[in-house]
Amino acid sequence: MTRRQSTITVILALSIALNLALAAGLINRTPSTSPPPATQTSTKPLPAAGGPPTARVIRAVDGDTVEIEGGERVRYLGVDTPETTGNPNVSQAEPLAQEATLFNRTLVEGQVVWLLPDTTDRDRYGRLLRWVFLPDGTFVQAELVRRGYAFVNIVPPDDRFADLLRDLETLAKAQGRGVWAGQAGTGVLPTATPRALPPPATRPPQGREACRPDLVEGAIGPEATYDAVGETATVVFFVVRTYNSGRAVFLNSNDPYQGYFYVVIFPERWNDFPEPPETYLLGRCVAITGRVQLYRGTPQIVLRDVAQLRVLW
Repeated sequence: MTRRQSTITVILALSIALNLALAAGLINRTPSTSPPPATQTSTKPLPAAGGPPTARVIRAVDGDTVEIEGGERVRYLGVDTPETTGNPNVSQAEPLAQEATLFNRTLVEGQVVWLLPDTTDRDRYGRLLRWVFLPDGTFVQAELVRRGYAFVNIVPPDDRFADLLRDLETLAKAQGRGVWAGQAGTGVLPTATPRALPPPATRPPQGREACRPDLVEGAIGPEATYDAVGETATVVFFVVRTYNSGRAVFLNSNDPYQGYFYVVIFPERWNDFPEPPETYLLGRCVAITGRVQLYRGTPQIVLRDVAQLRVLW
């Protein structure tokens, strides 16, 4: 049995034991001042809480954000669900965005949830950043990932449950659940790890014509992305132009950029690079793996995790 299989087995065993205890009345369903059962599996020390330990959810804003009593918004740590039209950089909802929102609403609305802090208290928009648990111990982020409604999006140092979520995502991919539909049997996507990003000093003097899709097996070029809209693809392209709008960094495959494939990197991912992505990636040949979507008629891929990106040279 592999380490990942062993982890999943332990999780399922703990879940079964918890449900049996609940059914027998051995565990009180009413929230108390002690951590929920699922948090006991981590040895990472708890930081000081920047918000209430529990709160009632008034509404689900989308798949990974909720509003609690008092008007505060809570952004789920560790996950990223498909974007709704509430994001100004998305002209239409991404596949499964509405389903993820509905599932989140069904799961948490009206519930008094545990809000477990990690290292970072709030994001740049002022939202609380929390791991979220239901009174019965259900780990909300894990449930979203397990069912294929969310991508794992770990941003160190907030990595308390990183291994668990990545194990569940691997399982969801292998089973082709939700956002991974059509990927069943592939295990993991052919992406690089953050350590695969080379330092700027290694950049060779090749030009745009040397950046070809045949450098990566199964990849396509930027001109083929119009035929891949709605699908997960690996696109190889030369970053000829970059732009930081303050709200996102754009990597363009052509100059002029209008009507040509590009990659979007939101601020949450900027610190994953050794220098600002708009300078670090300019003039590089890269391979990006993700779901191709149209924004105002132009194909794009949103970089949700630096592991989607491989710098070829």
